[in-house]
Amino acid sequence: MNSIKRVDNERQLYTRYRWVWDMISSPEEYESFSKYILLKIKEHETLKTSTLLHLGCGSGCIDYTLKNHYSITSVDLSEDMVKSAILKNPECEYLVGDMRTFNLNRKFDAIILPDSTAYLLTETEIYSIFKNAKNMLNKDGLLLVMVEYDPEYFPQNRTTVEKVRKDDIELTFIENNYAKDLKENSFEATFIFLIRKKGELDAVMDVHRAGLFKKEVWYNQMVKAGFKTELIEDEILGEIAQKGSFLLIGKI
Repeated sequence: MNSIKRVDNERQLYTRYRWVWDMISSPEEYESFSKYILLKIKEHETLKTSTLLHLGCGSGCIDYTLKNHYSITSVDLSEDMVKSAILKNPECEYLVGDMRTFNLNRKFDAIILPDSTAYLLTETEIYSIFKNAKNMLNKDGLLLVMVEYDPEYFPQNRTTVEKVRKDDIELTFIENNYAKDLKENSFEATFIFLIRKKGELDAVMDVHRAGLFKKEVWYNQMVKAGFKTELIEDEILGEIAQKGSFLLIGKI
């Protein structure tokens, strides 16, 4: 048995242990959330959306639903996650890149950031991603951003456990969210994987540093980047994601 060693900010869940992520997540689990995003795009678009850029796309679970409605280009920092996304959605265009600085020499009808905002660690990073998005939007295009964690509703020390079995692998997946000080605008998302294969245990701890900013910070940075901004607190989103989640809709 391997002892558990703390590894900070390597995000092994998205690299060498990507297969663990694939065991606990699927397009079916993301279907309700994906349909919610689709609904909100249709509710708020001025320009009929045909082309869509997805920043921080992960393993492509959201794209699996949205690809039936849009021509999708998606970006993620992890090459391993992009490989997983390509397997799910060969119809989509996938690129490896940092969503905080990513910029293409072409424009899109809509840009979405629905599932990776926690990895923005400073107000400067938030502003930069909004500013870059503005440069890649068509006139009358739409920016949709979902923020999952709000300091007011932060689930301090919440721990969840999920158990999955596939072939000869038994996986126990543990997640804990903890903020040392809510005023520091950050928290730790700690993931522990207990992997049993033929009775042998491999234990991995993966600690991700994440951002935690108030609503007005997100709103003000989107306005500063040049968007007409609307902040939406939706009870349905709270049920699909978690309590305190909110949407930002940006239009040029």
